[in-house]
Amino acid sequence: MPRSEFPTDYKKTGQVQLTKQVFNVMLITENQPIVFDNADIVELYFIEDIFKFCITGKLTFNDRYNIMQYGPFTGNEKIAIIYSVAGEPKIRKNRELIFDIWKVGNIQQAGPGIREESESLITMHFVDPFYTGFFLRKYSRSWRNEKYSQIMKDILNNMVLFKSGGRTFNVEESSNNTDFIIPYWSPHTAMRWLMRRARGIESGTSGYLCFNNTNQGFAHNLLTMNYLLSDIGRTLDDVPYAFSKSVVSAENKILEWWISGLDRNSNSVLRGGTWRGYDFSKKKLLDHEHVYSNGADNTIMLGRKTLYNQMDDNSSSNMIVGDGNDDILDSISYNDWAKRYNMQFILNIIVEGNEKRFAGQQIRIEWPDNVRNIGDTIPFNDLLKGKYLIKSVTHSFNPGGTFPYRQRLVLIKNAYTNIDSEILYKAKQANLFQEGNQQQILRR
Repeated sequence: MPRSEFPTDYKKTGQVQLTKQVFNVMLITENQPIVFDNADIVELYFIEDIFKFCITGKLTFNDRYNIMQYGPFTGNEKIAIIYSVAGEPKIRKNRELIFDIWKVGNIQQAGPGIREESESLITMHFVDPFYTGFFLRKYSRSWRNEKYSQIMKDILNNMVLFKSGGRTFNVEESSNNTDFIIPYWSPHTAMRWLMRRARGIESGTSGYLCFNNTNQGFAHNLLTMNYLLSDIGRTLDDVPYAFSKSVVSAENKILEWWISGLDRNSNSVLRGGTWRGYDFSKKKLLDHEHVYSNGADNTIMLGRKTLYNQMDDNSSSNMIVGDGNDDILDSISYNDWAKRYNMQFILNIIVEGNEKRFAGQQIRIEWPDNVRNIGDTIPFNDLLKGKYLIKSVTHSFNPGGTFPYRQRLVLIKNAYTNIDSEILYKAKQANLFQEGNQQQILRR
């Protein structure tokens, strides 16, 4: 199990308490904090994503307080977003996230239709506090015969400064070791290089992801894709998601949905190929073949049948990576395959906002059949029902909307739950939801 290296004790301003409103926004300047009137907010959202190192967002507001008169923006300002919807105002716990302003966009006249012609419309792009550590600094350092996971933790704690925040840090330890030198790279570049080669000790595969999410307020994660697709972390939401006409808890009611279908442009990598390296000690070229069935057999599927037939073709692509170890070539080939494959079938849903959701969480959808139900029985679509993995959550706030706090969930469905097709390749490891609230990994 991943270890929580630090307690969840992140700094809060403590200057804003929610009453009846769902959210508040505060701009923390060098002179004084400014709490926005929600009616002045034109656009506010932030996104957490398992494929992104940092949380990013955007704020557009009407500057009726004439913030510009307090001094120019220097880049040291921060944005605090305070929100909560769970429970009554007197018993719920506010969630507060603090972001750094990364870019101030155009500052323009709001126009006569807003309030006053002298008011300004300001757009700010913001990032979580660790963006600077990932991208702006460069380092040179070496490790000898150290676990990949330990090297990555050293980078994240001491270069990106994860340890300074006192936040939860979920880590899946790696099973393989390496000698590694950072040749004056940014932590972001070094992490991407290491994540392709590290192999998780619990998942047994490569495919590491490094991301921040809003689990337990704010958490750092260094986990493999298979770890998230399995039940190791036990993140499944107990309440199923369903559509507006279904009998379901209101908090998980799907308001809108659309599907991004399969992409045949990715088939060249998914079919398979040869990853090439070079062993300097033996002065020998290395050719490692990896095909569709190899990747599918090593991936935990959220269904019984994979998305494609067994389209193995080791000549479909040719990758030159240069590593001198066949095990490392195997890790790289699976990493590249798995991250592309798991983006092939994407479901987007819109739901009313709730702070319990986070990127990397599993959910279950009761997908209705197109056949008209008979009596009180609601038939389900056996193809699309079942478990999904949350790839990203877009938290959107609109004080004038029907739902002041909405979320867009981008969901990964890497296999079909039940289908009679004999053409599709059968999943070797299937993570299915069993009736009676039992979760099970089925292996063939």
